[in-house]
Amino acid sequence: MQENRTILLDHNQIERKIQRMAWQLFENNHLAKKMVLIGIADNGMYIVERLCDILSKISNIELSKGRIDLDKKLGFDSEVSLQSEVSLEGETVVVVDDVLNSGKTMFASLMPVIQQKPSKIQTAVLADRNHKTFPVKGDVVGISLATTLQEHIWFNFSDKNDSYIYLT
Repeated sequence: MQENRTILLDHNQIERKIQRMAWQLFENNHLAKKMVLIGIADNGMYIVERLCDILSKISNIELSKGRIDLDKKLGFDSEVSLQSEVSLEGETVVVVDDVLNSGKTMFASLMPVIQQKPSKIQTAVLADRNHKTFPVKGDVVGISLATTLQEHIWFNFSDKNDSYIYLT
């Protein structure tokens, strides 16, 4: 990509943010016996995998994973598909994505989760842009940024050992 871009977080900084997010999830849910982490495809799944790796080392909480697929450009008009290793009923659920912009994608993703009646729902995002038009917030946030509406934040993890968050 040749356009003008600024690196907000390099690979090591992202790893430290995800490590802190895992600890915060553990602190928020230390009494839970089970936790289901659901990633919004595709970038959210990368973060779920990293969070599960860390959580499995620092806690005895039984972890399960799930995935939400939707067309982020269509928002509420998109078909939302939820796959989970376990039923969400009565469980502690964390919905995970890379960047939280307006809240529309997260809000649409929460709809099928809510229908399964979990006991607790939290959201975790690597970067929060603070441009909410829907009542969704990141409960666990790696980095919070005030950007202009014209700026774009994107997470590149094409190489799992060399990921970046860019501002363009």
